[in-house]
Amino acid sequence: MTPAPTDTVSQNSGLPAYSEFVSNPDVAPPPPGRRWPFVLLIVMGALLVLAPIVTGMFPRAVKGEAMIDSFAPYVTQSSIDGYRSDLQVLEDARINVLALQSAGQQPGSYDRVEKFVRDYPGIRSDMSTMIDAIDANRGNYEKLAAAPSFGSLPWLLALPGTFLIAAGVFGFRRAQAGQRAVLWRAVAALAGLALIATPIVGQLFPAAPAAQPLIDGFRPILTHDEVRKMQGYFVTLVAADGELDSRYTGAVRTAHPDADLTGITALESRWQPMTSRFAALIGAMNDNVVNFEAVVALNDSTKRFGFAAFRGIGWCYIVPGISVLICAGISIPRQGGDSAHRTNAIGGESK
Repeated sequence: MTPAPTDTVSQNSGLPAYSEFVSNPDVAPPPPGRRWPFVLLIVMGALLVLAPIVTGMFPRAVKGEAMIDSFAPYVTQSSIDGYRSDLQVLEDARINVLALQSAGQQPGSYDRVEKFVRDYPGIRSDMSTMIDAIDANRGNYEKLAAAPSFGSLPWLLALPGTFLIAAGVFGFRRAQAGQRAVLWRAVAALAGLALIATPIVGQLFPAAPAAQPLIDGFRPILTHDEVRKMQGYFVTLVAADGELDSRYTGAVRTAHPDADLTGITALESRWQPMTSRFAALIGAMNDNVVNFEAVVALNDSTKRFGFAAFRGIGWCYIVPGISVLICAGISIPRQGGDSAHRTNAIGGESK
């Protein structure tokens, strides 16, 4: 007996025909998933990549990091106390010279010493202002120094942005083909979590309010004119000390062996470490004028949008990060749509 054809048997038994499983021209292709969330991921990724480029954040952040590192030895309580003590030693030496002049114990004229006596009140006032500005912003400096290195901040925007662009492009293609794009949704979610974690782990929120006071405090002292003025003061002090050491003290002792030279001798004993400290500070100021200008420019780069860059920097990570997580979740295809498609594929129904 010849066996009945498979399709005939299937029709008689009421079961689906084998041909319906392997080839059915009426089976609909998978419906495309939601694609617009992936478009948003591409847009957000592009913005994250472009933001540090447009604001000049890459070079400016590196200069800000260099400035923070450079000032580290000078923004400490012990360093500030040392500078104030040095200024007092200079003042004591000036008072000593005035006392000798008043007592008629200064033999002859000493132009460099007299210039020091005449100019030092202004020198001390300006140098005290500089040291006070550093001291007043010591807490702000410590908060900024505790944050992630400035040089890494633009990369912590651009790298997640690059991953979001890739996730958006490839996820869009998968969604268009009716696939769930699980991998690319996961990549986007990880990029979003990285954005959210950056200001929290890096303590950007407590550090952000410290930036503007630090900029305002350093603005009067970190200029080319101010540095040149400090360098001129340093020349005056070096010249006066040279004359005190080489001529003045010896002449006074010869003419008046009982003269009080306590303030002058204290200056001589402190001179070498004192000049080393002041020279280092003035050198650091000179080296960081350009770096400070870059930090100010970076902070001002967002003022057209109504906020200073450093004050809003934490939110520049948090807001995109949350938005990315929302988009990654929205892009999940509805389970009902998948079930209906599977039913149509198996049953051969197309509506």
